[in-house]
Amino acid sequence: MSSLHICHYWKQAWPKSTLDGVRSAISSRKVISSSMDFEFRRLTVDKVEAESVQSFELSLARPIGINVEDTDDGYVTVTGISDKASEVVANNIRIGDRVLSVESSIGGQMWDVYNTDGLTSAVTTRMPGQPVRIRFERVETIDEEAVTARLPQPESAPSSKSTMTDAVDGFRRAGRVAAASEAPAAQAQQALPGFQSAAQKMLLSRSRDLLRTFIARNEVTKNLKVADRVIEAVVDSGAALDGRTLTLILTAYNICNNADKTIATFEDVFGLAGDGSEKEVKRVHDGRLSADIAALNTFTISGLLRAHAVRGDYESALRVLAAMEGDAAMTMGGKPTRSWSGKGDPLNMLPDTRAYNIALAAAANRGTKDGLDAAISIFESMPNPSLSNPPLGKPAKNLVTFNTMINAYARFGHYEDALGVFKTLKESKLQPDRVTYTALIKTSIKSGNIEKALDILDDMKWASIKPDIVSYNTIIEALCNANRLFEAKDLINEMETAGLSPDSMTYGLLMKGLLRANKPGPCLTFFESACSDARTVALTENVQLYTTAISAAAALGDHERALDLVARMNQAGVRPNKKTLTALMGACISGRKYEAAAEIFSKIKNPDSHAISVGLQALCMSGNFDSAVELITDQRSGQKTLSGKQVMSGFNSLLQSALESGEYDIAREALTSLLQAGYIPSKFTFQAMSEGLNLHRDMPRTAALLKARQRSLPSEGTFDFLLFVLDSLEARKLTVNSEFYSSILVLGAELGGLEMRISSILTRSRKNSNQKEVKISLDPTDVVAESRLILWEELYKNYSTLKEDLSNGAQLPSVRVPASKQFGRVLAAENAVSYGGRVAARR
Repeated sequence: MSSLHICHYWKQAWPKSTLDGVRSAISSRKVISSSMDFEFRRLTVDKVEAESVQSFELSLARPIGINVEDTDDGYVTVTGISDKASEVVANNIRIGDRVLSVESSIGGQMWDVYNTDGLTSAVTTRMPGQPVRIRFERVETIDEEAVTARLPQPESAPSSKSTMTDAVDGFRRAGRVAAASEAPAAQAQQALPGFQSAAQKMLLSRSRDLLRTFIARNEVTKNLKVADRVIEAVVDSGAALDGRTLTLILTAYNICNNADKTIATFEDVFGLAGDGSEKEVKRVHDGRLSADIAALNTFTISGLLRAHAVRGDYESALRVLAAMEGDAAMTMGGKPTRSWSGKGDPLNMLPDTRAYNIALAAAANRGTKDGLDAAISIFESMPNPSLSNPPLGKPAKNLVTFNTMINAYARFGHYEDALGVFKTLKESKLQPDRVTYTALIKTSIKSGNIEKALDILDDMKWASIKPDIVSYNTIIEALCNANRLFEAKDLINEMETAGLSPDSMTYGLLMKGLLRANKPGPCLTFFESACSDARTVALTENVQLYTTAISAAAALGDHERALDLVARMNQAGVRPNKKTLTALMGACISGRKYEAAAEIFSKIKNPDSHAISVGLQALCMSGNFDSAVELITDQRSGQKTLSGKQVMSGFNSLLQSALESGEYDIAREALTSLLQAGYIPSKFTFQAMSEGLNLHRDMPRTAALLKARQRSLPSEGTFDFLLFVLDSLEARKLTVNSEFYSSILVLGAELGGLEMRISSILTRSRKNSNQKEVKISLDPTDVVAESRLILWEELYKNYSTLKEDLSNGAQLPSVRVPASKQFGRVLAAENAVSYGGRVAARR
């Protein structure tokens, strides 16, 4: 590794610690001068120091004479020694020593200490004069070259990704090296229960450091799955997990919302069912991954409870609480609880307020009525903090408890119930914070009362609690959804006046509100103004805002603007997602660039239902009917996840586009597939076919208008297709839309000749379709011969040979036209094709 100094204009070298800093310095000076001075320094490491962990026990009497605090690294650390302390304390304890465990008052067992309250409780419960045995830990630096010599050293400065990989893999190799180099005597000692070698302790310490680092970066298990690698290293070394390391591993999985991994790791380590039941569990590493039984404490169990909270699995969370309390008699969800009492110190095992809060969150996250009922039950079982004598074994509520319950009511819009919890909170010794007020705002909005939400925002200010961006955005979203855009904009101005800058979500909410209000022009103007302002340009560089802007350009039919926005996205380093490309397809379709839209669709990997729906429209309009039919077929075979409405819309687009292009075979196949799939044509389906064939609904009133229409009659095959539609509908006993039926008759009148004669026969069939002919035969031996059915399209193509069959009793399909407000047009069209009609007589 090396450091870099760059000489500035006045010949002074400034150190640079980041690549961005180097780039900035170079780009800002190459304009002034063609050369510049660099100063490099290579960093060498002569000696690597490591921690030597030593533990010791002392038997001390009260008063002990030490001061302890909970430090950020999770230890109870000695921070001071009293002048009146005994010689044993003064000679053996140093500031910085850690308190690991304390002797149980009954049985002489040593229990881990995790906070100062636990230590104080364990010491003060002794009889006067009764000594207490305490185990301490001291950390000193030692030479680590013997352990790390065999780890590979990078030839150059590694990337963050390679650093993470090398660090974790280095742990695994170091563990194997240390295990292989153990002397026979050390190996024999290692076989003792609870023994950890120096190398194993070092491995766990380094594992904790690595996990803390990447938990802070929120990168744990994102790509390299650090927690998985740490577990592998621990298994390879034969070390037993302690409570702190296991808690960090479970936290790493929970941060990634990987509840399955959290539960599986807990079960693998302890052999206990993660849902608190009696079921047998499968241990992935066959017992090679283990932990000291003292690691089964409130911290590790809280990690397990958080996994259930992510899932909204309150039944399992309640069973875990019962298992901690030793209540084996409780049954939840049909599964009895297994008591975990006796597995650990009651001081560390009894669920605290945090554990109950996590179970409360699990019930609230279910989002169902039974989940809300369970949350209410948990909340009411916890005593209020104002009680002087709370029930034994039940931790008191804290502010997080109240906030979680208010949020649970907010999901269902139960404002009065949430307000009752808020009043109880104010009556206790606790004070509400901005999370409390924001939860009340959400509740009022969910109940449909935006005015109440605005009042709560004012109350929040009167209580000297400054609203945060979440509070404002919650109300701004409600105002935008209610189309109260001016009030939303005024609230944004109020935010800025209060010194709170809007974030990208604020801009996104207002842009979506403008787009929803059919104001795509102002939406784009608002976006461009934010892009041109140096104070807000960084906020606009996210995919959601660009996608909304592209959707606005699509609504304006400006595909060139949409393409320009995509180009600007790429320049800003913002990668388009599926929604962006779908919006771009819509813009190209609006701009009649159908081929471009189809090409964009082909580049979307794993499109969602909306993308498929728009892509199907693009394929149809671009004339790529084979791909469109294949896509529709995939929907019928269950390959995709389009809704029924979206499938119908796709069929309609395919029908209209195929008919506009004169592709009658494609249109026939589409209609047949639609009916075979069990769909019933809607009025939009009939409208799509009418527009695709350019049919007219009304008969021209004069002969001149009729003659003018005849110059632009549909292409050959149109009337055949219309009769095919009637045959297909009658095969399933479906009705035909009255306007579509009228359009067929009007076309027959315009074409004249055979088409008009067939249309006239259609009218008679429509009139007879509701009449039932019943033939009564007194002779039971009479056999009624079933007459032949002639389809409409067959009659049209072979009328000269089949007209005599009609005289001999052959049957025609029924034409089912339901009564509607447009039935007057139906009668007018039928009159036009009857041979006694006015227009027909002039012909």
